[in-house]
Amino acid sequence: MELSTNKWLEQVAQHHKEWVKIANLYKVDDYAEDIVQEVYIALFKYADAEKIIDAKGNVRKGYVFFTIKSLCFQYLNKRNKIDKIGIDTLFNLSDNSNIDEHKAYNDICLMIDQEIDNWHWYDKKLFKLYRDTDMSMRDIAKETNISLISIFHSIKNYKEVLNTKFINDYQDYINNDYNNIY
Repeated sequence: MELSTNKWLEQVAQHHKEWVKIANLYKVDDYAEDIVQEVYIALFKYADAEKIIDAKGNVRKGYVFFTIKSLCFQYLNKRNKIDKIGIDTLFNLSDNSNIDEHKAYNDICLMIDQEIDNWHWYDKKLFKLYRDTDMSMRDIAKETNISLISIFHSIKNYKEVLNTKFINDYQDYINNDYNNIY
């Protein structure tokens, strides 16, 4: 028996209230109606009349039931992976936020960037290439035809300069003495 997609979907939709009741059995809150709509879409995309309608022209409820069950479990799995915070908790976060920590970290990063901007153009380019990309020293050597030894020693020297210059600020950051960072 050959039925157009519209005809067999209409036959499935005649049992809409029953499908919603079945979806509600899975405790999907207020989303039962939405899930049933998704079931119609899934049936339209992946099923055909032979799977849904039997030889007598009746809807195979078992097939639709398992589709509803599958989509309900998909929804519940996604819902359980989402962290939820109550509105009361959200208002309490403002008192415990770590804005000072983020500001201090940003200040240190800005001071380091200012220091690097004062370097010779070659040193600045080489260090930023190493720091700001995923390129390893070997990759940089291969791309620039600069010897690996030279790159290694240059990067090592740059790190020592930054470490010497900003060690106190970094220690203040680690010790939560954010007001000592300048």
